[in-house]
Amino acid sequence: MKFVLTALLLVFTAACGFQPVYAPVNGKYAEGGLIEVAAIDGRQGHMLRRALQQELAIGVPGLTEKVTLTVNLDSNLSRLALQPDGAASRSSMLATGVYRLEGENTSMTGRSSVETGFLVPDSPYGDIAAQTNAGDRAMRVLAKQIADDIRLKFTGA
Repeated sequence: MKFVLTALLLVFTAACGFQPVYAPVNGKYAEGGLIEVAAIDGRQGHMLRRALQQELAIGVPGLTEKVTLTVNLDSNLSRLALQPDGAASRSSMLATGVYRLEGENTSMTGRSSVETGFLVPDSPYGDIAAQTNAGDRAMRVLAKQIADDIRLKFTGA
């Protein structure tokens, strides 16, 4: 009985045009579109690159050629508020991305910054987790800002 249900499910799924996301297209895997995001150093750089790939996957209106996006990332952690014993109680992460979008007929540069804050927990491991989380949030916001900036420059707004 399970075999019959599974076979019917496969038949109906194939009939509706379903194709797995990572399935090969004409024998090879599909490329990521017109924008290739160059590798960015470090853990936060990796997070920024992934976020940029997700943001730019839908494309940029007006972009018709293959281009490469290169980002130089700078991030700093600052301790803002101190307790009477000298321990930090609030911290801030400032991340700045200077980007260059280059292709055969396209050349564009820009800069974007984002700041995220967080409360410092009492435990040292909690502080590390809070820093990591703040960095991840900053990279997602920075990627969105860079993608929006690129789209605005291509539309001429």
